Amino acid sequence: MLTVLPLLSYSQQFPITVPLNQPVIEVYVDRPGDLYVHFKNGTIQKFDINGELIEEVKPESPLALFEPRDGSRAFSYDRSENWYSYALFRNFNKQPIPDEFAIEPWLVCSSGDQNLWILDGADLSIKKLNIGKQKIEVEIYLSQDQVIQKEDFVMMREYQNFLFIHNRQQGIEIHNAIGKRIKLISGKDIQYFNFLGEELYYAQTDKLIFFDLFDGKTRELPIEKGVQFMLLTDERMYKVYGDRLVVELKNP
Repeated sequence: MLTVLPLLSYSQQFPITVPLNQPVIEVYVDRPGDLYVHFKNGTIQKFDINGELIEEVKPESPLALFEPRDGSRAFSYDRSENWYSYALFRNFNKQPIPDEFAIEPWLVCSSGDQNLWILDGADLSIKKLNIGKQKIEVEIYLSQDQVIQKEDFVMMREYQNFLFIHNRQQGIEIHNAIGKRIKLISGKDIQYFNFLGEELYYAQTDKLIFFDLFDGKTRELPIEKGVQFMLLTDERMYKVYGDRLVVELKNP
């Protein structure tokens, strides 16, 4: 009983509510399951799996793209100053993207530990840059199924050797390792996407839709009214409302 009671007491602390006093524009989770909340003023706060604020950073200018990755070596891209960084959270080892590789880098994300995917807003192409060799290894133009502006592309991430690009006019484009588009998940109302194990999941209207990257099976999970972002890990469910973060046990 002495060992069981503390565990029961600890589990009864959930759900945990954390007040938020700034509008949120994006949320992320790293591989260990910690949460990062990106506010409209540019600040990014890191919370542990129990909703405790660990640390925060406010870059000199708001980041266009942030990836926490494994929590120890985050990736950042600043479009206004055209630099990227692989570094511990709160640190920025700023590296410029040379002009010869992209005329107008719009979105830049990590590819493994050494390379970059670049979406060039000038010609709507995607390029894979080998940083070590300073060489473009893949270059392909994005499909022009309709009139699309660079501003329509709002997120880009690599996962499980696939490249995912959120295009507000069409949906989520899935590209293979050589840049070819292999699938489009349609939907102008897709709000954001993330990953859980072998699944891509994305918010559409009032639900999360899960898409298995290897067998194509789908499943759904309803999103409670008022929740702006809902992210999952193996252990936690994070819900971001307009004024608060709620941390729940995934399988209480």
